[in-house]
Amino acid sequence: MSLAALLHPASVAVVGASQNPQKVGGMPVRLLKELGYAGAVYPINPAAKEVQGLTAYESLAAVPAQIDLAVVAVPADAVAAALEQAVQAGVRAAIVLSSGFAEVGAEGAQAQARLAEIARRGQLTLLGPNCLGAMNPRRGLYATFSPAPLAGQPKAGGVAIVSQSGAFGAYAYSLARAGGLGLSHWVTTGNEATTSVADVIDGLVDDEDTRVILAYVEGARDGRALHRALAKARAAGKPVIVTKVGRTEAGARAAMSHTASLSGEDAVYQAVFDDTRTIRADTVEQMFRFGQAFALGVAPRGPRLGILTVSGGVGTLMADAASDAGLDMPPLPEPIALELRRRIAFCSTSNPVDLTGQITADYSLVDYAAVEAARSGAYDAIVMFLAAAGAAPGYARKIAQTVKWVREAAPGVSLAFSGIVMPELKRELEALGCLVYEEPTHAIESLAVMAKWQADASADEAPARGRVSMPTGMSAAMCNEIDGLAFLAANGVEAAPHRHVQDADEAVAAWRDLGGQAVLKIVSRDLLHKSDVGGVRVGLRDERELREAFAGIVASVTQLAPQARREGMLVARKLSPRVEVMLGARWDESFGPLVVLGLGGVAVELDAHTLVLTAPTTPGRVRDRLERLGVLKRLQAWRGQPAIDPAGLIDTVVRFAALAAALGPRLRTMEINPLMVTSDRVAAADAVVEIAAA
Repeated sequence: MSLAALLHPASVAVVGASQNPQKVGGMPVRLLKELGYAGAVYPINPAAKEVQGLTAYESLAAVPAQIDLAVVAVPADAVAAALEQAVQAGVRAAIVLSSGFAEVGAEGAQAQARLAEIARRGQLTLLGPNCLGAMNPRRGLYATFSPAPLAGQPKAGGVAIVSQSGAFGAYAYSLARAGGLGLSHWVTTGNEATTSVADVIDGLVDDEDTRVILAYVEGARDGRALHRALAKARAAGKPVIVTKVGRTEAGARAAMSHTASLSGEDAVYQAVFDDTRTIRADTVEQMFRFGQAFALGVAPRGPRLGILTVSGGVGTLMADAASDAGLDMPPLPEPIALELRRRIAFCSTSNPVDLTGQITADYSLVDYAAVEAARSGAYDAIVMFLAAAGAAPGYARKIAQTVKWVREAAPGVSLAFSGIVMPELKRELEALGCLVYEEPTHAIESLAVMAKWQADASADEAPARGRVSMPTGMSAAMCNEIDGLAFLAANGVEAAPHRHVQDADEAVAAWRDLGGQAVLKIVSRDLLHKSDVGGVRVGLRDERELREAFAGIVASVTQLAPQARREGMLVARKLSPRVEVMLGARWDESFGPLVVLGLGGVAVELDAHTLVLTAPTTPGRVRDRLERLGVLKRLQAWRGQPAIDPAGLIDTVVRFAALAAALGPRLRTMEINPLMVTSDRVAAADAVVEIAAA
């Protein structure tokens, strides 16, 4: 979808234009007239010959020129006719400010569907309805009924804001203006009849004026489109910072297995953000701070941070924040440290470097430390905390000169300044690419986010693809465990050694074949959690225990789940895993195939901490999730046990995700719990598989 006519229109018509600039149809005319829009503006009002000093036209068809963008501000029942006229007149894009559509109920939703049909048929880019509009400060385009631009316009810059909420959009606009954030575009999507927040992000990636995208997201009807747009931004090197509301599990989709119940709505969005390296901001302040950092600063090439401070206490605070954020703090190179100690005997020259209050008597200490640390090659980023020096008479010029010298000495080093500064100095430092924060930990946090985003660029991989192999005789349906394990094995996921038996004699024979240590389980496609009905026995050491367990399982299942189909028993070799993992996959109508990872066995019942991956996936993404879950730590050497290489586990998860993606909409659920990781194998000990017919 091309957004050129929406983002860069050469002409604008306002349908429903009003003489009263305070009305929804009047404000866009006023803003376009007064705030420097250089293109043609055509008020459409059949009852007037002139609107706010501009020639008015009876209809869009009456305008004697090409119209790129129509801003529609008429009652809801007149919007469809206005869009029909726009299509007939060759208008390329329309913004519907009018409300009274899907947000008011079923009847409004039907009316909105009519707008979408008109737009699609007429190849009309449609923003809204029920939106606040769009702006392009660089071109003086203010196609909105918000009066916020009358209080002042932001400077033109490289940051775009896209919001599903009009009220948040107006708030964000005002924050951007007050904070000096230079905007390329501002777009609100409203009800998203056709153009979604994902479409706008996609279009902004192609916009040469946009370097960074800030997005306020409440939800996405087409999660795969959002994923594609964010991935496109990542590939183009344009950071996207998202504030996504709705973190609670109240929106989790109900389902039959752990895979669905443990992959709530927010976890799925987080997976999309993780897999596309999208930065998630927890607060509005954070979103703007990160956006400003990417827009103005130099992204650190690595995690090595040097801290220069005049306060040992604040230096410690910043060091703690750096450690929490995953940044490294190499010591100051010894030649520089020796020179500083020569000049200040009581100076702390490790890292943080405490220059002490001696800088008030000899400011050249700051110049020397900052320039030499940056030039040494030991650091990817330098942050300076000078307390209130930036607001003290005579110091502003010195600080600006320090930053200039650092920039000249090491242009590739990221630089941040923390402390109290006058507005003029803040603007000067930011113009030099130095980030400025009053709160010291904000400087650390922003540098850490930039460093991670920059480092992740080299870690992007192509997801592994797969195809589906169906074992002979397996039907597309809810499988019992035997068929489920066979299906997974046919597609590259090893199963623990096992036998399918029908009576106790066969169970004893299988037990002997498998080495005399076995697990016995009921086989039934109707029982997802067999232990809940007494359908599992472990650690069976002799024939007597095995026969008793067989009879006990039959009796327990008959009593507790009489309706369940009994399809024999599974005898499996008892493994001794270092760690057990729960691995699941399901099809999501919005986001497509999803994979869920968590600690397995009964641990999943006690600790529902899981992480989600979009499928297919990559070894790097899987390793990241396993590390965050603590699985990789459990595979390290400890208490005399050797380390276990996680490569086999990572490969199994990648194969499993590739299978989920290959199944596509046929996938209902696949779950392995537990997936056992031993010293010599990664094997599924239990499986639930449901696949729809092709």
